[in-house]
Amino acid sequence: MSLALSPLRLPGIGVRPASLLAALDIGTSKIACLIAIARPDGGLELVGRGLQAADGIDGGEIVDLEAAEAAIRAVLQEAEDEAGQMVETVIASVGAGRPHSVLLEVERALGGQTVDAECMHAVLERARLEVARQGLAVLHRVALEARVDDGRPVEDPRGLSGSRLRVLVHLVVARREPLQRVLRVLERCHLEVRALVAAPFAAGLGCLFPDERERGCLVVDMGAQATHVAHFTADKLAWIDRIDLGGERITHDIAWGLEIDRKLAERVKSLYGAVVWRACDDHVRIRLEPGDGFDPPTGEVPRTRLTTIVRARAEEILEAVASRLRERGAILRARPPRSIVLTGGSAQLEGMDELAREIFGLPARIGRPRPAAVALRTDQDPALASALGALLVQTAEPGDESPLASDGRRGVGERLGRLRAWLKSNF
Repeated sequence: MSLALSPLRLPGIGVRPASLLAALDIGTSKIACLIAIARPDGGLELVGRGLQAADGIDGGEIVDLEAAEAAIRAVLQEAEDEAGQMVETVIASVGAGRPHSVLLEVERALGGQTVDAECMHAVLERARLEVARQGLAVLHRVALEARVDDGRPVEDPRGLSGSRLRVLVHLVVARREPLQRVLRVLERCHLEVRALVAAPFAAGLGCLFPDERERGCLVVDMGAQATHVAHFTADKLAWIDRIDLGGERITHDIAWGLEIDRKLAERVKSLYGAVVWRACDDHVRIRLEPGDGFDPPTGEVPRTRLTTIVRARAEEILEAVASRLRERGAILRARPPRSIVLTGGSAQLEGMDELAREIFGLPARIGRPRPAAVALRTDQDPALASALGALLVQTAEPGDESPLASDGRRGVGERLGRLRAWLKSNF
């Protein structure tokens, strides 16, 4: 099922005009909050945003409950002040628990019966229970393909009949305890959690267009401490992964290579960082302003030197992603990506899309949040793609049998009941 994009539609939720929707993105270095109002025409209008440092969080995992609670309260306050509304329920995009992909083939006897929605749900629930026995929580479950008896693989077997159904199920799973810490902190912030979604999945929803999801597209979300990868194909989430390399490594290299402190290195990276050789001009020099009592050994450096440092680490990050793709060849061979979309803070480095084209040999672009709403001055920041994607999860999820899926007939009460049952079954 494809997501409607312009305007964004909310099938089956039954929201009232001016109903409030909110999303949190709990990243490795920042926490973002977006607040939207459901308009009478069925669209969404972004009315508030908040962005704060991810205090109490390390690599996406909550390590200090009190510090994380304070950071989330601060970002909520910032977004609520801009929106002029108070948030009570949220959907959270998370990297806690190291979400990753598991593929299972599940069989179900049909006895000559026709495959229907109830049958498919039973197959997906059986797959969830299989991984739940290993102590893992299931964030998403997707039926990639199915066969009835000896028939050819199909994306949707509903309406077919036979003696046996075999379904290839993709599950996005994560360790339960880190996710429970996230839920605990959000509860301490007096927030009702509608669902948790994997950050790379949310990033893909936030920046991909329907034709990209259909043809096959790899989303590379370049965070501060990690790079998350999500592959969409046939309008479904087919694979996610994580590389433990991110933008902070680039900052560290700049600080070490230019002999400056990390705060100044981060500023230099943001203002002058690039990965393309056209940025290498020895006549262009960067003034290093001392601060906080720190006196750099030189007042300025050529931009060529900075670009060489930044490009080396950026190449390593993207090469690590390419290597992981080759390792997962059996999964992706039948559904290869046709393009690359880069998002996250480090994607804003000059020329990053060109470097991705060079390394992957595929078309590449910077994945800014889609123009899905109005009245938010920062909605084109790539770092907000996951937060926007979490908002879009509340409309529909392509190919995902999740607690948020709607057949267009359920009311608010039943829908929220399914969400609570999902949270209870997983946590």
